[in-house]
Order: sequence, then structure tokens, then C-alpha cells
Amino acid sequence: MHLGRHNSHELHHSIHSDIPFFGEDIGPISFKDWMWDTEKLVQLLFSKYSHIDILRHVTSRFVGRALDWWQERQYLVKKGRTSCINTFYELKTCMWKHFILPSFRITKAQQVRIEDFIDIGDAFIHNIDKFSRLEKDFKHNLDLLLSEQRKRDKYKREQAKHQKLREFEKKREKEEFDKLCAEKE
Repeated sequence: MHLGRHNSHELHHSIHSDIPFFGEDIGPISFKDWMWDTEKLVQLLFSKYSHIDILRHVTSRFVGRALDWWQERQYLVKKGRTSCINTFYELKTCMWKHFILPSFRITKAQQVRIEDFIDIGDAFIHNIDKFSRLEKDFKHNLDLLLSEQRKRDKYKREQAKHQKLREFEKKREKEEFDKLCAEKE
């Protein structure tokens, strides 16, 4: 569904200032940032506007090298040397291939591996946290056990000291008794 002149004009004014310009600073990071921002805005427009209108509006935000690239590409389409771009997603794919060097691109398999490594890292951190909690619990329980052991040892020492004192007193009483018995005899 293509929009009439009024609706195209409405589209242009409603999102014109929202989609950022692209083309002055062309690099992997600036391209990805621009694409991220633009894609978020474009997602909201698909229910209201045609793909062609959205594509026309997005490409109207090209400046500098991006505009030169787009005009050259349109020229090649007219000459029949390359295929026409009809949707924002086709534009995204084509721009990705043109503006991002192969060394900055990652394949789906690489993306999956990166996500797997992130998951492994998250699991590792979670396990370290869990280990840290277990280690703290272990240290706390060990401290409690050692404290109880020290109390038992102290109690045993005190009991042994009292036992020796009682034995000494018994021995002294026996000696006194024996001494008294010996004096009576």
C-alpha cells in the first residue's frame, strides 16, 4: 500500500527529525549505532506505512559518503547492473556489506559462540558467587565448631585442674589422717 501525497508528507514530518543523518562518520561503530537507532524507529512505522515510504524516508537522511554510495547504487539499478532495494531490511543488508569491513562482521555461528561464551561466563560468575556464599557458610560453621571445641577444651582443662585439686586435697587429708593415726599409736 503506497500512501498518497498527504500521508507521505505526514510521514516525513512525523519522523524526519527522529532518524539521524548518516554518512559523515562512516565506521563500524558509527554504522552500528546509526542502524540500531534507525531500526528502533522503523519498527514502529511498519504497521502504518509501506516499505517503500519507509525506505525513501531513511535514505533521505543519507549525507556525504552514504549519499554518494546510494546515488551510485541507484544509477547501477537503472543501468540493470544491480538489483533494486525494496525494503529497509534489504537496505540494511546491503549497507552492512558495503560499510562494514569483513573483519568487523561476524557470522551467525560466531554470534552463537560469543553468546555461549557469555553464558559460560555468567554461569561461572554465578558459581563463584555461590561458591563464595558456601565458603562463607563453611568458614562460619568452622568458626562455630572451633569455638565449641575451645569451650570444651577449656572446660576439660578446668575439670582436670579441679580433679587434681580434689586429688591433692584427698591426698593431704589422707596424709593428715595417717599422721593423726600414727600419733595415736
